Amino acid sequence: MEVPALLHELAQGRGPRILLVHGSEPLLVEELLERLAAHVCPDPEAMSLNREVFHADTAAAEAVIAAGAALGLFGGRRLVLVRGVGDLSAKPAERLRAAVEAARARREGWPTDGTMVVFAAVAGDRRAPGLRLLPEADQVEVRGPSGRAVAGWIRERARDSGLDLAPEAAKALLDLVGEDLSRLTSELEKVALYAGAERRVSEAVVRALAGETRVHQYWELTQALEGADRSGALVVLERLLSAGEEPAVLLAWVVGYLHNVWRVLAATTEGADARRVAALLKPRRPEWVVERLMARATTVGAAGVADGVTRCYDVERRLKTSSGNPRALLTLLVADLAG
Repeated sequence: MEVPALLHELAQGRGPRILLVHGSEPLLVEELLERLAAHVCPDPEAMSLNREVFHADTAAAEAVIAAGAALGLFGGRRLVLVRGVGDLSAKPAERLRAAVEAARARREGWPTDGTMVVFAAVAGDRRAPGLRLLPEADQVEVRGPSGRAVAGWIRERARDSGLDLAPEAAKALLDLVGEDLSRLTSELEKVALYAGAERRVSEAVVRALAGETRVHQYWELTQALEGADRSGALVVLERLLSAGEEPAVLLAWVVGYLHNVWRVLAATTEGADARRVAALLKPRRPEWVVERLMARATTVGAAGVADGVTRCYDVERRLKTSSGNPRALLTLLVADLAG
């Protein structure tokens, strides 16, 4: 099935009972998953009660099958989402495939009426074992633009946001950010906020907002911290320090990361799901990124956040009193927080 055909079905109020969504662009895969979730249950509050999310590397096949056979609460429709099937190795993928095939062969059918089961894979290799989970007729591949088509894609996305992105502005954005669709979208959101009532966006505006490499390196530092990628965080930190970035500014970004972890931890403690947590974060992030941050917040815990803030305060004090080497202080801090 092609994406346009699927979207047409959803617009007509119809949708598949089972589907494998895959593609190499996380942003586009996530956006299609959001469209499917909205189709199953347009009310976000009801969705929090009628959606069950599994991660393929940790979920038992039996649990996925049981979830697909369950009925929605209060007679509502239900979504079962299994993420990460593209990362499965051959044996786990085959166990899940066999379990799904056996369930679908039951006389009563699977999944049950009113329940949609969606398997999601962000995978660039079409030979990944998880992509053999369902027949091709039950799959939809989300293909992102490439090459010269990316400029057209970003201009069309700008139009959808009410912006008139000049061709030279689109080219400048690509030159500065590259073809990473998630980062392009993030930069476009900043442009929209900056533009305000002025909907025409020039090259000068784009370069003013996205032109400095350090903006992207700070983003990479945040991503590495949230992903517990110690080596990646230290590489970015070293680049920033070598470029002459102020240690106090770098420290502020680290504090910002801890602030986000605390906000996510507080929200999840109150029972918030990924959709509600996403609304608390600025700029808004794809749901899969939010779920990763939620997992990270759970791992760090309140004590970890408190300890991190204390460490940051100590580094700040030592920076202000020149009682330590700034590079060494920040390197040790980032290494500990990203571990």
